[in-house]
Amino acid sequence: MYKSIVIHSRSTYWTNHEFSEEMEVDSDDLAKELDEKCNELEKQGFQIISILPVSSGNVVNGNGYYHTASIIITAHK
Repeated sequence: MYKSIVIHSRSTYWTNHEFSEEMEVDSDDLAKELDEKCNELEKQGFQIISILPVSSGNVVNGNGYYHTASIIITAHK
């Protein structure tokens, strides 16, 4: 049996929230949640197969950027 879990990242700040010009992912928060979910899966008898970042981006006024929007954990039992 396979199981996949998605963890959505949260941002710590926007330089211009109205125009979504720059965002910084809260890496510490994301790492903490990743640890919690992986430990939870292992307690349920799953073995972690992969952890993949999902990137998202945008172009505003000619400037582009991308960030880690979420992480997908895939496990097998």
